[in-house]
Amino acid sequence: MKKWKLLAAWLITLSVLTTGMTVPSPVTAAEIRKANSPMPAYKEGAVVPAKEAPAVRRAAKEKALSDYYITSGKTLDKAVARLLYINPEKTGLNPYVDYNYRMDKTLTGDYFYHVKAFLPGTSDAAGDYLIAKDDSCVFQRFPRENRTELQDGTTEKLLEKVEIYSAYKKIPQDGVGKVLIRVPGNVPHKLTLTSLNDNTLTIKTDEHGQQWVYGVTRGKADVLAEVEIGGFTKSKQLTFTVMDEKDQAREENRTSGGFPIGIGIGIGIGHHHGHGGGVVIGI
Repeated sequence: MKKWKLLAAWLITLSVLTTGMTVPSPVTAAEIRKANSPMPAYKEGAVVPAKEAPAVRRAAKEKALSDYYITSGKTLDKAVARLLYINPEKTGLNPYVDYNYRMDKTLTGDYFYHVKAFLPGTSDAAGDYLIAKDDSCVFQRFPRENRTELQDGTTEKLLEKVEIYSAYKKIPQDGVGKVLIRVPGNVPHKLTLTSLNDNTLTIKTDEHGQQWVYGVTRGKADVLAEVEIGGFTKSKQLTFTVMDEKDQAREENRTSGGFPIGIGIGIGIGHHHGHGGGVVIGI
């Protein structure tokens, strides 16, 4: 009886050892499919069977994703950390959801990191954000509503990057001129113009809320342009020259047949937020 027990114990031990050496660990179906289906690579101009078109399309998207966007790394981690620092009630990001984040490789307006959050496993955007590279402010975009809002920080450093200039320094008498501004990320702004010599220049606002510089009499005068964003204002004085008919004739002769200085017809081109932007072309 004792010998039988010893023999049984030895057989069990041998069976266990043999099983451990010969039986492979479980392999999932997903791993088998991955091993049998290598990731396709997109190749420009390649000819493939039509049934492979969806795979080629996915490969092209993956390539574009790596060419234009950052999906991992310290830069993205830092931007996301700045974003998650903000109250979720403002950003709309659920702190219990593990979003996928994507950042443009190129800075927006040479100042903002453009970051999008996507719901896990989908291409559905959960948020669209502009994060200042100096961490001073964060804006959120709402593309469907065509608006952008400041969610955190201060715009003081942002305004240092704003450019203010005139579309034309020379305008005709009874004609119009325009002040242009360039704002990183084209975030909402308010432009206020003030003539510093009403005898030569005056400011008028049209039905769309845009302000125009009108030439009154021949001469030079300054306009004070003020741009306001998020409670901070940047100002600049711009000099305009109002020309009469003789001035315009001399100018036309110097331009050797080019387009003459405008006769007061303004064409607005560009994006603005009701208080600025646009270009005026004299016709």
